[in-house]
Amino acid sequence: MKHSIVVAIFLFSAFYAGAHEYFFAFAEVAYNTDKGVFEITIEASAHDTEDVLNESGIAIKELEDHYTDSAMLGKIEGFINEGFTLTTSGITGKLKLEGMEVLPNGLVFFYLSSAPIVLGESVDVQFGLLMNVLPKQQNKITLEVRHQKYSAVFVENKRKSTIKFDAK
Repeated sequence: MKHSIVVAIFLFSAFYAGAHEYFFAFAEVAYNTDKGVFEITIEASAHDTEDVLNESGIAIKELEDHYTDSAMLGKIEGFINEGFTLTTSGITGKLKLEGMEVLPNGLVFFYLSSAPIVLGESVDVQFGLLMNVLPKQQNKITLEVRHQKYSAVFVENKRKSTIKFDAK
């Protein structure tokens, strides 16, 4: 009987301690018409991001240990630019990592901005962030342009989407 209880507890613990099956990231993007730049916040699981960074060859233990580590922040910025792009009028804006914040609940927020870019009639979004390692990753963008909100969802086999803006 004790053996059965121990096995049951072990299996229960292994099930709940194991990796979760689905993974999510969210991008909130606004086009600042005064500055002509995109302002972006990307939210993801800190643990998943750390795992994917390590799998991608960027050795990191805890994101929060690198708030002021310019070399690591540069690597994280490059990693984000590979997994999240905004293209308008044929120009892909390189994103600058302005900062990041790891919350006690295990989420990480990355704060980014683009270089000044002229907004076209649409934005091509590539949001495959974390998907190369986590094929069940699902990402969503909410984009605000001229007080209108647009959204798109990205999954492993659909990493790109074009968001067309309403007439001015």
